[in-house]
Amino acid sequence: MAWYKFFRKPGNNLGKSFQPGSMMSLAPTKGLLNEPGQNSCFLNSAVQVLWHLDIFRRSLRHLPGHFCQGDSCIFCALKGLFSQFQQSRERALPSDNLRHALAETFKDEHRFQLGFMDDAAECFENILERIHLHIVSEETDACTSQSCITHQKFAMALYEQVRANRCYSHPTYISLSRREDSFGEVLQVASTIGDLRNCPSNCGQKIRIRQVLMNCPEIVTIGFVWDSDQSDHTEDVIRSLGPHLSLSALFYRVTDERAKKTELLLVGMICYTSQHYCAFAFHTKSSKWVFFDDATVKEVRIWH
Repeated sequence: MAWYKFFRKPGNNLGKSFQPGSMMSLAPTKGLLNEPGQNSCFLNSAVQVLWHLDIFRRSLRHLPGHFCQGDSCIFCALKGLFSQFQQSRERALPSDNLRHALAETFKDEHRFQLGFMDDAAECFENILERIHLHIVSEETDACTSQSCITHQKFAMALYEQVRANRCYSHPTYISLSRREDSFGEVLQVASTIGDLRNCPSNCGQKIRIRQVLMNCPEIVTIGFVWDSDQSDHTEDVIRSLGPHLSLSALFYRVTDERAKKTELLLVGMICYTSQHYCAFAFHTKSSKWVFFDDATVKEVRIWH
């Protein structure tokens, strides 16, 4: 599984060549500890990507207050860890407080418990959900609070269009191997594979769903999941992966005028293999890509 995160920030040249460098050039960048038996790699990877999302990090820092939950307050634990990223001189920091806050918050659901491996994507999503609840204190998918950075930065207003032009059977051929396809176009095709619905005219045929984007999100999160290590689509998707993503290419139609012109830049990836999570993130100050494997931090070359 791999998760890719894009955000709007014009001016960064992510397509330049990155030369391998020493740890000294990445002094502000810190790893996160994962002692034997902790199984915290899923949390550490999610935190590294959140920290390197500049828009999210700065917005969290400027929030005036929240509904605190004491020892189980994910908001406090995350802000505390972010403060350590800024102030500590240690090369690797413990994520224990956030790990305990997650475990306490979800103990009734038996999720994210101490010592057990869990899913990084679900961890990422639940941290964002808890931040919403710490700010707004009520569950809603239509949050309009200007203070809620979860919905202000990540929310996508989508509707699904079901359309059948003609009610007769015809085959649909989809290929992910065309090199000229943009990353967004490949994702749009991949996201609708297998998502078929009954024709509204009750003709008995199956039709494909078309997604329409109605707002302009600042951060877009995309997940790839393969059922096995030998997926037929893995190489095609990776070959098409690039640092730029057009919202107009990603969806069947975009109605928001800003979104039509918006190109997002890749800034983070969470990867899973061999029962272990790691992360890649774009370090803005050094303009370099960095690989995070818990306490291990390395500069890497991604695009030439």
